[in-house]
Amino acid sequence: MAANMYRVGDYVFFETSSTSPYQIRRIEELNKTLNGNVEAKVMCFYRRRDISSSLISLADKHQSALEEEGGSGSGAGSGAGAGGDREGGESDAALQRHLLNQRELFLSRQVETLPATHIRGKCSVTLLNETESPESYTGRENCFFYSLVYDPQQKTLLADKGEIRVGGKYQADMSVATLRPPGEPDPRRSKDLETLVWTPNHDLPDRQIDQFMVIARSVGTFARALDCSSSVKQPSLHMSAAAASRDITLFHAMDVLHKNGYDMSRALASLVPSSGPVLCRDEMEEWSASEANLFEEALEKYGKDFNDVRQDFLPWKSNAQLVEYYYMWKTTDRYVQQKRVKAVEAESRLKQVYIPNYNKPNPAALSNGKMVNGAGGPDSGRPCSGCSETHSAQWYSWGAAHLGGRLCAACWDRWKKYGGVLKPNVEEGAGAERPPSAGGESEHSAGSASLVKLHRCPASGCPQEFRQRGQLIRHAANAHGLLLPGTGSTRPVTRTRPSFFLAPTPMTRLSRRLCRHLIKPRRAARTPIHAINVAAIRAECSQLMSERSEEELQALLQARCKPRDRGTAAAIGPKLGHQLQHPEWMVPAPGPAPQPNRVAFPKPPKAPDGSLIYTPVESKIQLNSSVTLMRKRPYEETNGIDVSISKRPRDSVSITPIPAPTAAPPPAAPRSGNHVNGGGRAKIAAVTRLGGGRQKVIPLADAPDDVFHVANANTKRMRRRLTPPELRRAARKPWRRLAVTM
Repeated sequence: MAANMYRVGDYVFFETSSTSPYQIRRIEELNKTLNGNVEAKVMCFYRRRDISSSLISLADKHQSALEEEGGSGSGAGSGAGAGGDREGGESDAALQRHLLNQRELFLSRQVETLPATHIRGKCSVTLLNETESPESYTGRENCFFYSLVYDPQQKTLLADKGEIRVGGKYQADMSVATLRPPGEPDPRRSKDLETLVWTPNHDLPDRQIDQFMVIARSVGTFARALDCSSSVKQPSLHMSAAAASRDITLFHAMDVLHKNGYDMSRALASLVPSSGPVLCRDEMEEWSASEANLFEEALEKYGKDFNDVRQDFLPWKSNAQLVEYYYMWKTTDRYVQQKRVKAVEAESRLKQVYIPNYNKPNPAALSNGKMVNGAGGPDSGRPCSGCSETHSAQWYSWGAAHLGGRLCAACWDRWKKYGGVLKPNVEEGAGAERPPSAGGESEHSAGSASLVKLHRCPASGCPQEFRQRGQLIRHAANAHGLLLPGTGSTRPVTRTRPSFFLAPTPMTRLSRRLCRHLIKPRRAARTPIHAINVAAIRAECSQLMSERSEEELQALLQARCKPRDRGTAAAIGPKLGHQLQHPEWMVPAPGPAPQPNRVAFPKPPKAPDGSLIYTPVESKIQLNSSVTLMRKRPYEETNGIDVSISKRPRDSVSITPIPAPTAAPPPAAPRSGNHVNGGGRAKIAAVTRLGGGRQKVIPLADAPDDVFHVANANTKRMRRRLTPPELRRAARKPWRRLAVTM
């Protein structure tokens, strides 16, 4: 009765397919559906057969490292070698490794819901620590271990964070030589080791300190009334007063009182500087409602694993901010309400469920209800593929049907539980254990093993595998910058990175000069990962700007750093022992620079109105009136006609008059295929159509680098003076000089 009673937290076998091994799951919840069935919300564990070969190699390296540290990896091989039978020792080590791999699992964060009627028994899964040997699991029945965490989406393996950290890597060696004898004074100064932030040795009574705290809360309430963002979050007066009464305001008041030497008049003046009242807000007040909802959703998924919470939900927050907000969030009514809801849901859920033994016949059984002892049947005389036994009460078909493999009852039960047979290197159905599913797909998603040729990334250390070569080429180009052979193009396949332009505001430029003691530019440039107190810099800069006139601020904005005289190469070279000699072609010749005899691309002549005259080129494409425009035209009807084109001479310019049209042509019907405009040039679009109706998308890698044009005040003023026709004319002919005075 107790063996068939399953509770929350039990590790159980689940059967999803009659011809596949059991899946190992951990029961998280037991829920009863509307139709009376019981469903189990379970956490998934994966076997070695469920992950890719690249991840299996990583697991082997991790296991070898554990064996080297614990000294258990060479026990079997060395013991057998001492007996003189080296081959027997190697076979025993291979068998031990084979059995150990069947007991190894990989934890995952994936949760799924399965019917409780598919439970086939209990098992035990524990985290492998450094104090025990993995070989201790092979002698116990239905016992498994795990040490790595598998992510089915990202296809990664990571070490579990719950391991017991025991050893010299984690514990310090406190020898007698490092300890100070008893009674000997400590030579270190406490002022160098810690910072004093409050002392009770002062002349202020407690009543005045309480009055100062009330004044600090009042100043905080007034500061929130002046702040626009706080007015939106806290529209009422009592909400602002409650926010001003938080610990952050009291800590600020005590810090101000301590910095001013517990002088009440100076401390009161520091509460309200010339820039206005100081606003102090903690993480509970800084976070928005959407960020709070994301945090609660992350807690539902990951719990108090703040690294995963930050990585998947709130990457713009630091771990310190997450921890501080978590402990403040636990003091709110929201947390108490959620705790009550969870308690009610836990009361309504099932605590345990009774699942009877599964006695239905298995479809893989060769002769259901009959005793097959090797004396009859079509498989008479064929031994068990797992243990080579020829007698069994029941035989089961194993592997592909054309291979004719079968297992005895004991090996079948072992294969269902552990995912493998007793013999190492035995394929499923005929002789070697089934290789891992291609691409890392587990049986839960693939269902059956399919032989698919995978393309593995050639970069060292990259375990990615792809089903199509095109995916591999894009991955190698984007992730590693590699151009694989056989891509069919000599152009680079890497994408151009977008440029960005950082334009500082006038206040930012002034703060760099006025608040150098706060910003410390050299120190900030060396440690860019450290945050800068922007609020303090803004308050200090506003105060210093109010003390200066507008002319002084304009002079600070226009001031430039004096260039350093670093010397010339001619002066530094002799000091370093180098005698610089200028070649003849670097010595400037006297007089003006010589002009070339012939200009390859001369400038066109000008018309009386000042515009440049260009020679019109006769179009190469001549449309035949007999050609139907509604069908696809071959190349010979459009671009294949040989037409003699008169080129512009180099030394002289000829002007060809353009005849005026006799009558306006009728509007053309919409066409398909190669669209050609009046000038005979194909229209350019993001998708170009080639001959035969095929489309070719212009890749992003062919795009030029971004160019930014920053317009100043004079350029903007000139644009406003131009009319729209003049702007369009200037865009078509950018070489013309605009007749606009600045």
